Amino acid sequence: MREVLIVSIGFSPNLGGIETHFDDLVSALAKRNWKVYVLTYKPITTDVKALSFERRGKNISIFRISWFGKVFYKLVKKPFLEFIYLTPGLFIALPIFLILRGKNIRVIHSHGLIAGTVSVFWGKIFGKKVITTTHSIYNFPQSGFYRNLARWIFNASDLVLTLSEQSKKEVEELKIPKEKVKVFTYWVDLNRFKRIDGAKEKVKLGGKFVVFCASRLVPEKGIRELVKAASIWNKKIFLVVASVGPLKTLVEKYARKFKNISYVGGLSQDEVALYLSASDLLIVPSTHEEGFGRVILESLACGTPVIGAGRGAIPEAMDESVGKLIEITPENIKNAVEYFYENPVKLYQLSKNCRQFAVKKYSEENVETIIDSYEGKN
Repeated sequence: MREVLIVSIGFSPNLGGIETHFDDLVSALAKRNWKVYVLTYKPITTDVKALSFERRGKNISIFRISWFGKVFYKLVKKPFLEFIYLTPGLFIALPIFLILRGKNIRVIHSHGLIAGTVSVFWGKIFGKKVITTTHSIYNFPQSGFYRNLARWIFNASDLVLTLSEQSKKEVEELKIPKEKVKVFTYWVDLNRFKRIDGAKEKVKLGGKFVVFCASRLVPEKGIRELVKAASIWNKKIFLVVASVGPLKTLVEKYARKFKNISYVGGLSQDEVALYLSASDLLIVPSTHEEGFGRVILESLACGTPVIGAGRGAIPEAMDESVGKLIEITPENIKNAVEYFYENPVKLYQLSKNCRQFAVKKYSEENVETIIDSYEGKN
């Protein structure tokens, strides 16, 4: 049986699009007869408990390291401090894991720069193939520690997988050989994410026009712009905000003040599918360079059109056959949402395209790109 070790700072039950991708990845690999190990931290951005060791079926084993503090969001814009905070645990744990369990592991698949640092260092010592995946657009500075670290990680990796063409270009601009960088694409569980009959009634939104947002509650996700827009758009349009993050208090404040805004907290994947089915629109109002926007894929699979920021890799994830791309300002959000509210025929036409779009582009077959990278089929 082929074996792979996935190394990341986060994994479920931590909430986020990347964590959902990991669940899909380990499941797809296990179905294809890979034995999968995961080395990660216990949740560092979500206040939920997790087991130190978890087994899923006979092919998936997850090892979680306890770590101190809940300061991740405070360090997001301070990459050096974030690096100092999160590197030591994985750095200590990885060689111990490889000594005890790593005899038959063929590949270390690291995710992000912190996991990448640890993986390429110990991978070379233990003679393992190392694949590094980026899930974000980093906007590397022109010089300094952050840029030099990224260049070292990517050069030391056997292959770099990027989530978008824009991310691929960013990596290549660090003078990484083009043949070493390859684009992969997320996928969704098309059996889980599909239109659920009676969803509006199940979430008590029957008869309402609903706009849904399930982005981390941080400034770069455009949360401030979104709640401001909802406060000034037609009050017959209801905004439902899910997920967690530092701007939770702000969202709750708007929800108390405006009856057409509600906050439902962190949701399970099944609950996300239910709310997407209950919604007339999904909005992804990122004000930074979004890595891809996984919830877009989930929304399209549920038949729900998307209003997305026309920046980052969002235009690679969708086009205007299934939604609308806009520049994110409160006024632009208001205008786009009200347009679809006032033009139900146009909205219906887009919704008819969504499921087919998702089935064509975002099926589980996308995992084969990753498996090919493990096996050297570049």
